[in-house]
Amino acid sequence: DLLEISRFDAGAVALETEMVDVRSLVERAIEAVQPLADRLNRPVRLYADQPSYPVECDARRIDRIVRNLLDNAIEHANGLGVDVTLGLSERAAAITVRDYGIGLRPGESQLVFTRFWRADPARARNTGGTGLGLAIAQEDARLHGGWLEAWGRAGRGACFRLTLPLTSAAELRDSPLPLAPLDDVAVAR
Repeated sequence: DLLEISRFDAGAVALETEMVDVRSLVERAIEAVQPLADRLNRPVRLYADQPSYPVECDARRIDRIVRNLLDNAIEHANGLGVDVTLGLSERAAAITVRDYGIGLRPGESQLVFTRFWRADPARARNTGGTGLGLAIAQEDARLHGGWLEAWGRAGRGACFRLTLPLTSAAELRDSPLPLAPLDDVAVAR
């Protein structure tokens, strides 16, 4: 993780893009984290209304973002598990990863992307990583011209949204999925 951060800082990171079906990528990522979800008894559900979500991207980097979001959500979820939703518009694709666990306190939705920051500093190192995963994920999203954003409410869970332009030439203006869950829109205003 430290090596990857140093590459970002040095501007020595390049994308290797190709057309990727983001739905297939997300399905493989869910499959990869399924043993952790099973061990912790936290179901992971996928909601996708399109058969495919083609995006010009660096599959390795997007996979890393999605797996990081899934791992974090599974660790912080409760028995309600994790919801993964895919959205598509004419210019963008989005992925949200929502848990129903401890959530985020006010102001923490920006802090989560800070290097080495931890929501609960008392968490043992065996349940948490280096504190660099979300910082790296945000850099990977930016390299694509995309956004990685967080929403959370204490005791209501957290939702992370990755929005990517469909092609490297497209500029993002909005996301096809809301950041705040629909059941919390009135509170999020």
